[in-house]
Amino acid sequence: MASRSSKRLGFTPNQAVTREHGTTQRHLMRKPPSLRNNNGAVQLRVRIDGADAFINRMGSWSDPAAIAKASALSARIWSDHCSGTFDKTLRTYQSSNDRQDKLLLESLHNLALKNRQGRTIHAYRTLHKYGKTLRNRKDVDAFITWMQKQGLKNRTIVGILTEFRRVLPESGKLFSCSLKFQSSPRHTDVLSSEEIQAVLSDLQTNDAWFYPLFFFWLSTGLRNGELRALTWDCIRWKQAEVLIHKSLRVDGLHSRNFIPAPTKTGQERVVPLTPQTLEVLKNHQEQMEILDLYAPEGLVFLSPISHQNVYDTLLGKVWKRSLKRCGLRPRRLYAQRHTFISHALAMGNSPADLAQIAGHSTEMLLKTYAKPTGRIRMPSW
Repeated sequence: MASRSSKRLGFTPNQAVTREHGTTQRHLMRKPPSLRNNNGAVQLRVRIDGADAFINRMGSWSDPAAIAKASALSARIWSDHCSGTFDKTLRTYQSSNDRQDKLLLESLHNLALKNRQGRTIHAYRTLHKYGKTLRNRKDVDAFITWMQKQGLKNRTIVGILTEFRRVLPESGKLFSCSLKFQSSPRHTDVLSSEEIQAVLSDLQTNDAWFYPLFFFWLSTGLRNGELRALTWDCIRWKQAEVLIHKSLRVDGLHSRNFIPAPTKTGQERVVPLTPQTLEVLKNHQEQMEILDLYAPEGLVFLSPISHQNVYDTLLGKVWKRSLKRCGLRPRRLYAQRHTFISHALAMGNSPADLAQIAGHSTEMLLKTYAKPTGRIRMPSW
């Protein structure tokens, strides 16, 4: 019986591709592929570095035309091997692309069950819906055209093909593409000091439950998952700092489920807290105690109804309506992190120090977060 996770993906075990022992780093053949009688059907056995791979569904063993076709394919594979153009994945030699791409689907399925990331699951479901094997460049181009007709944007299509290359790196060239898309300028996410004050004032008045969360977020620049997983025992009151060593990652199979995980880099870090941030946290703690929602090792920020961990859909709605009330243009939910780091850089902090508390390399921090903030100090002579 298929597992529950497998059913969510729309995958069943009997879709597994016929392969034995796996493949090795070198892909050498010592002789041409051989024909086999597989329960009355023609099967081509390809021996690659001592491991067997098979091409199935080539017709009936009693059909001379099927035998001739398989023999011709064997000669083609051997010729490609001798000329250095052999496709070790064998997908180029499949007789038809009108069936599910079993090897690619299985590889995506295994990765999805391992990392439970939405992008992998989306790539799997898109290919499963397409229902054809991607054997060559022509097939991949047809798949791209189909995705465009389905309304997928070029950015999404590139992401899907990236997942294909991720699980089948030996077919990386096949799944490459030159689609163009315009990257959204991230500096537009950064709020000015005046806009920050306006949003926080609005939240304090109209969404008081979320005011401590967004104040803390804008004051520390944590990642979404790190903010969700923050517990009271991570707050070091005397040292005026917070220990960041865990996160709650979204389960790609069910967006309302969350998986405990380490930080993105796998390393813990310490983020300093300003006196004002400590005061907001202290008031928030007292309020949680009054509501009997405080626990020494419990979550710092809870949803207002279920009193479970917060999630991006909920926070995104709060953020969006606050910006609208303030008359500000929309920003992504991740704007809190961009805003904090960009302003901290503009204030003259060391990029190396900021990279350490943000959980980034200095190079990545400057490349991604060094954006205009409106704070500039002009030299005077």
